[in-house]
Amino acid sequence: MKKSGKKIEPHRILYIIFMSIAALELIGAVLSIVFAADSNVRDAGYSNLFLAILAMLLFSAPGIIEARYKIDIPNYLEVVLLIFLFAALVLGNIHNFLVTVQGYDKILHTVSGFIIAIIGYEIIHMWSINKKEILSLSPGILSLFAFTFSITLLVLWEFYEFAVDTIAYNINSETVRNMQRYQWINDSIVFPQSYGLMDTMLDLIVGAFGAAIVSLIGWRILLKQNKKTILKDVKQ
Repeated sequence: MKKSGKKIEPHRILYIIFMSIAALELIGAVLSIVFAADSNVRDAGYSNLFLAILAMLLFSAPGIIEARYKIDIPNYLEVVLLIFLFAALVLGNIHNFLVTVQGYDKILHTVSGFIIAIIGYEIIHMWSINKKEILSLSPGILSLFAFTFSITLLVLWEFYEFAVDTIAYNINSETVRNMQRYQWINDSIVFPQSYGLMDTMLDLIVGAFGAAIVSLIGWRILLKQNKKTILKDVKQ
């Protein structure tokens, strides 16, 4: 007898797995706050609690946006977003891969530039589909939007890191929270700035590099599509 039923799509399976892990992280953070042996453990617990809640909210964001605005976010983009958010928030921040794994931070920021620029293109595409009208924007303008959209969100993330470090320091001046690496000493012979400033600027630079690559590729693809459309219209 053939069983009927809908097949669960990969992005839904991934969502359930990541949400479950984030929920466990949340429970662990609460327990570390309640049973903290010292202020540093309690401070880390508060930070992880916030990150776990943020992760759960962001994991749910694509589904909420689809339901609220009646748009269809491509499945590939949902998968990429879920993996990136898990890598950044859960592995990177809660489990401290950003500190313990060399190069992890810069890889994440580069990839974030890629992903956010792609989202910029998808926003225009989904807007066109949702409004049932094609926006008459040149490839250059669309690519510029994708690039600046990516840069804006990268800067907002640095605002978040700055805010977390500042709040944590004011709660406890011996805090272990060090998202912008301001507590580290710069022994570089190339960059004369403090480590915190150097880290922030390099994060933005590699993110902008990722965004620029996607924007340039997108610009070339759109130019080719426009040329094909023009040639087709001429032949008709």
